[in-house]
Amino acid sequence: MRGVVWPPYWIGQRLLTLAVKRWPEFHGTMLLRTGREPLDLPLPSLLDVIYAWWVEGGTEKDVAKFRQALEAPPATAELEGREEWSDEANDQSSARALSGSS
Repeated sequence: MRGVVWPPYWIGQRLLTLAVKRWPEFHGTMLLRTGREPLDLPLPSLLDVIYAWWVEGGTEKDVAKFRQALEAPPATAELEGREEWSDEANDQSSARALSGSS
């Protein structure tokens, strides 16, 4: 899927975990607001919707703190020699997120 900038796998994994842990709230909010099933969205759009849902109503400081925690690489992330936004690295990190491995 060239042309889409995928975040590192841990960002997607963390956002999906937030939605799963609070699924009734997330799912219900999305159905009420849009009438659409969130799982019918393409993954990049679903991640954006989860992020927007989570930060909605937060202060600028709260959102910045959340982003910092969200974007912090896990201790096990292999970042040495990785070009952060290269197509190859993004494809690999996205594949790991979709397969559920870290």
